[in-house]
Amino acid sequence: MAWGQQKLFEPAETCAMCHTKIPAPAGAKAAAAVVGAFPLWAGSMMAHAGKDPYWKAKVQFEGDTTPAARAVIEDKCMRCHAPMQQYPLRAKGELARMGALNPEGAEGVSCTVCHKIVPEGLGERASFTGGFKINTENEIYGPHKDPFPMPMMHHAEQFPKEGRQILDSALCGSCHTVITPTLNAAGKQIGEFVEQAPYLEWLASDFKKSNVTCQSCHLPVLKDANGAQVEQYIAHMPHMGAGFFPPTRPRKPFGQHLFLGGNAQMLRVMGVETAGRAEEFLRGAVALEVRGRVEKGVSELAVEVFNKTGHKLPTGFPSRRMWLHVRVKDAGGAVVFESGAWDAVSGELVGAAARQEHRDRITRGSEVAVYEAAMKTPDGAPTMSLLRAAGYSKDNRILPLGFVSNAQIAPVGVAADADFKAGSDKVHYSVPVGGPVTVTVEALYQSVAPAHLEGLAFQMTGHRAPVVMSSLERVIR
Repeated sequence: MAWGQQKLFEPAETCAMCHTKIPAPAGAKAAAAVVGAFPLWAGSMMAHAGKDPYWKAKVQFEGDTTPAARAVIEDKCMRCHAPMQQYPLRAKGELARMGALNPEGAEGVSCTVCHKIVPEGLGERASFTGGFKINTENEIYGPHKDPFPMPMMHHAEQFPKEGRQILDSALCGSCHTVITPTLNAAGKQIGEFVEQAPYLEWLASDFKKSNVTCQSCHLPVLKDANGAQVEQYIAHMPHMGAGFFPPTRPRKPFGQHLFLGGNAQMLRVMGVETAGRAEEFLRGAVALEVRGRVEKGVSELAVEVFNKTGHKLPTGFPSRRMWLHVRVKDAGGAVVFESGAWDAVSGELVGAAARQEHRDRITRGSEVAVYEAAMKTPDGAPTMSLLRAAGYSKDNRILPLGFVSNAQIAPVGVAADADFKAGSDKVHYSVPVGGPVTVTVEALYQSVAPAHLEGLAFQMTGHRAPVVMSSLERVIR
């Protein structure tokens, strides 16, 4: 292709030539010894978005549920999961089909997707559900002033320039705000459904007011042990080991392209080595506190869960759930109460129904505090189909600090609970046993609850165990 011809995207291996062999600077608290953008991205769900077996099975399920809309469903889902394949077809008015998924599509959310999104329209409704617009002038954006253009022009046929939108949460919000149509059996739209809204939740939180962006947490910048930013070169010469281009200098902020998120289960399923990194990230999302007293032979406990993120917890795709596993032992060490136990094979709750209403007070082991979004059809029936959903029968996901509610993202089913508030929730347990008692609490998380696998061609035989996000033990007297 001659220079000057329109070139929308470039495979990630092209970017890897100059954005791989970059060591973590001395004194930096880095996620890995090598902090090049390519190797960090390659271990993320962004790189695997077009390969995700759960996503593929879910798209097939939605098409089977509403066959009349199959083509439109597949194209819409590929907007964010296979954008390098779908976007050029979009411009021609053609639909991308799952059966024709090619290597470009399978590369997922690659480097030149995010780095070529133009700022116009970001944060507006038209940009949601993958409605971003790509630069068509062979320009590519980064956060730094005065980039050295020659290497990228030579190897990728793209002209680098500063584009501050790459640091804007609204850029992330284009794919992380998903509004889907509510369809009937004939494929006719009868409403719409806010399927995923991390960006809208962030807008309604204190994190927005404090300018803590999506990138602040999911692409953390290099810092030293004291929290000061550390600079590093952003590119190296492609065929000279770790040598850097002479006209360039180290830059800061240096964003680590980790794209950390909550989908650790799929990384495990796909055998991605960085799954442990995602699990560690999840452990920073929540905090627990337990208080209690023993009165008249009854242990009264209060377990408080704190959301440390800038969106609902859990957020994103509505297959995700978090719950409290609470065990109480008497003075002799015998377990006298347990709520939230789970089966190691199925991943499902033991001795409790999979569907749990929001709980403020728990007195039996069959009652479990589960934080989730449960979808419903227009007539109020439960559903696992995104395209048949009209809203939520339950949405008690823990709100971020400072949350200001609106109709699109309001919690559901928690109005009677005065302890459910922005930033935290408190659950009360009454256990008929005298003290002292030892209380163990775990916050457990699954990115795919077992019920969401029902009816899918993909049945996750392993890796159903939840991630332990937080745990603590207290003696109550």
